[in-house]
Amino acid sequence: MPEKERKNIVPEFAETDKQKRKTQNSKPKAKNKDKTDLPNKLEKPRKINRRTKSYGAIVLSLSCMFCCWISNASAQFASSLAWGIHYTDNAFQLSDNDLQENEEGNPAFDFVHSADDVIVKSSFYEEYHTFYQWWQIYPWTQINGTQYILNPAKQRLDFLGGIKVKRQYGEFGISYGYTPYVYVRDYKDNNGTGNRQEFRYAKNLFQAEMKIKPLNKTTLSMELNWEQRYHNKFFTEYDGDIITWTWGLRQSFPAFYADASYGYRVYDTDRSEGFTNAEDASYESNIFAGGLLLKKMPLDSRYPNIKWRPELNLKFENRYFQGSDTWHLCRTDNLNTTAATLHFYFGDRWNINLDYSHLFRNVDADNENVIQQKEFGEDRFGLNVRYQLY
Repeated sequence: MPEKERKNIVPEFAETDKQKRKTQNSKPKAKNKDKTDLPNKLEKPRKINRRTKSYGAIVLSLSCMFCCWISNASAQFASSLAWGIHYTDNAFQLSDNDLQENEEGNPAFDFVHSADDVIVKSSFYEEYHTFYQWWQIYPWTQINGTQYILNPAKQRLDFLGGIKVKRQYGEFGISYGYTPYVYVRDYKDNNGTGNRQEFRYAKNLFQAEMKIKPLNKTTLSMELNWEQRYHNKFFTEYDGDIITWTWGLRQSFPAFYADASYGYRVYDTDRSEGFTNAEDASYESNIFAGGLLLKKMPLDSRYPNIKWRPELNLKFENRYFQGSDTWHLCRTDNLNTTAATLHFYFGDRWNINLDYSHLFRNVDADNENVIQQKEFGEDRFGLNVRYQLY
């Protein structure tokens, strides 16, 4: 076959080994020929490798970015759930005389299903951590629920939210709270129906708090609480504002913290002029408080992650009523509260508290009926559990 025609042959399939040997034997050996003069070698047809886009790297990168964002978001949020069960021996804070009349079946106390009660409390708290330059900013929200098992009318919900701003040597925060329903007990509507009605109210609560650290182990605080109360239609004469200023000090010692504070409270009622003999429950009060909180200690050397510490708090409030009616004239209420708590910490997430508190109100008044019906004592025992979600 001529040389030119042989160059134009392009085989469709590769030859077998046997065909190759026959071809090689039949071909004459060529000497001193240029490579360009050699016939085309029989090769396997090349596969066309098309470049395809690889999405694996993109998906992997996006997955890593998402995981980093999730971990960062989890680190920025802090949430906790709390649950507690308490026992009170005087759910309506009745005087000894009222407790006796309730046991005797006086119909005036039909609202009391049980003088003592079991209280179940639950709470959800969440805050978001963000930063602006050297400022730490914490918006937060909280929902509290309280349920009385034997006296369900006293159940309540509290909604709170606010923001805290922190720096190394201090912090500042503002918050707002709303409670749509607070039932106290039944009272006689002296300025209206003349019958016993539910004494209840809704409230708004505005708070502002500031803390500074002039020294490394000393913290000074100032707090302003402004509470607005709106009673039901039978007791609107008690509508008013309660403003409380509190100044506090916390000192850190090697083994414990010591707290002391003083508060000044004013309750101004907005009485309607339509009442001919409206009771004026407005008052001014001084509030003194102090407490000791030990620093965390290991409960057992074998379990270093389990720690505990006790806490003791005392509070004294002296209320001086301003009304000129027979129920509030020359009347002073002294409220004394003692509270003791044992804190147990199981790692970084679990916290269990056992607490006891005693509240006693002593009344000084010219009217003996006021003393007989307003003095009371209450004891509470509680178990509280808190879990830090993240």
